[in-house]
Amino acid sequence: MKEKYYNVKEALEYIRSYPSGRIEKEFYMDITEKQIRDILKKDVLGKYRQLSEGEQKIETYINFKEKEVADTLYVFPKFGKNPKIFSSWDSLYKKEDKLVKQLQRQGLKTPEAKIREEFKNSGKPAYLMSEDYLFSLKLEIERRQLPIEIFHIHPRTSSTIKQLLNEEILETNFELTIRTLLEEFQQKLKEAWFENQKLWIEQAEKVGELLEDVRGRTEILQSVAPELSVDAYNSRLKEVEEFYNNLKNQKFTLSFEIEEYISKFKKFYMKQANKNVISSLAKKIYEFEKYQINKNKEKIKEQNKNRVITEISFKRYLVECYKNINDSFWRDDFLSNLEDNFGIKINR
Repeated sequence: MKEKYYNVKEALEYIRSYPSGRIEKEFYMDITEKQIRDILKKDVLGKYRQLSEGEQKIETYINFKEKEVADTLYVFPKFGKNPKIFSSWDSLYKKEDKLVKQLQRQGLKTPEAKIREEFKNSGKPAYLMSEDYLFSLKLEIERRQLPIEIFHIHPRTSSTIKQLLNEEILETNFELTIRTLLEEFQQKLKEAWFENQKLWIEQAEKVGELLEDVRGRTEILQSVAPELSVDAYNSRLKEVEEFYNNLKNQKFTLSFEIEEYISKFKKFYMKQANKNVISSLAKKIYEFEKYQINKNKEKIKEQNKNRVITEISFKRYLVECYKNINDSFWRDDFLSNLEDNFGIKINR
């Protein structure tokens, strides 16, 4: 089956559309064609600069006017079996292989040829992306506009912490003072975590709509497609449902023991024998807060990565499952339901 490729305008339409397929005055994602082109350019050039997925780096490159430009390149995470993109930048940074040249001599249009034609007609760098790449792009834009893996909390600066400390208070009430600081920080961590949890619940509810719809059609599927394994199908639905229930219902757990760190900070304080003891302690507490925030951030990023992979693999499973329905009428019916009501792109 020939794979379909999407240009920037088609990608924009897909990204702006609601997952449920409903029509609203406001777009699902408020993004412009120019912004998409910028994301694609930085991703493509980042790959040519051998940046790994998730890596961001300032690099210089030669543009189409043969000028050297410095920009922050970023390669966003890709999902699926074939997240592939062709672009006008390929003509500058990649030699075309023998097969491409052979097809050109035969007068057949390759993706690269279509790219050159679009670039020539519009004057803008052109892009053609596979379904898996387009889906990964939409997830990246969702991540930026609905940043569910970002922990909205920053450590207090050393100077701010220093203002809350003085030698007299520490000499008489060290434990109480440090405990108060740690409890305030703990509360901020907890509040930031719950804000994140709200966004996770919103994302889980989107998948919940799909699960409810799919489960409601199970009896029909069983009657019209007896060739499919309903046990395996139901097992997959249960697995996805359990994953999202666990994600929604997980409890906040503190990653450090307050009493333990009161003791550690006191030992550090007692060892200091200089006039800058308050500054040194304030810096130590700042480093502690920064470390704890980064640790929680990484945990949330990992959970979000698992969420994204689970969602993608579930949608891919449904598509592949329904493609195996022998009856063409019901095969199209089930696939169209995914496409029309949940915005899942399908190559027929």
